[in-house]
Amino acid sequence: MPDSAEGSTAVLRVVVTTALGALPLEGASVTVSTAADGAGARTLLYAVRTDAGGMTPPLTLSTPPLAASLSPDSGPPYTVYTVEAAYPGYTPLAALHVTMFPGIPAVLPVALTPLEENQPAAQTDLTATGAPQALYQTAPGEEE
Repeated sequence: MPDSAEGSTAVLRVVVTTALGALPLEGASVTVSTAADGAGARTLLYAVRTDAGGMTPPLTLSTPPLAASLSPDSGPPYTVYTVEAAYPGYTPLAALHVTMFPGIPAVLPVALTPLEENQPAAQTDLTATGAPQALYQTAPGEEE
């Protein structure tokens, strides 16, 4: 993938299955948006449906330039996204803080759990809502 001062890209594919990955879910709704900002607002980037294998088409997402991974002072070397998946009769899921690195393709498996009879749908988050983990450690005596 090309790398420039403006940034680069990475490709994400999402595979949606029934619980424990037993069967692919064709026609599941998958959205990809930016991570929530300070006000909780997100920007929708993709809204797609899965194919017969439960897989989305390749989704190209912006990432910082590869050079951002060379120094802790250059900011995070990844971009964070939110991925949501839903299918009628199943509990929808949201994967928060999905990290994408420049030039590295990723596949996100999402297993949806069937709803119990007469159970209203309620969204479940796949990950914690805290800040992403730092990818480097400071040397003893250095400040972050």
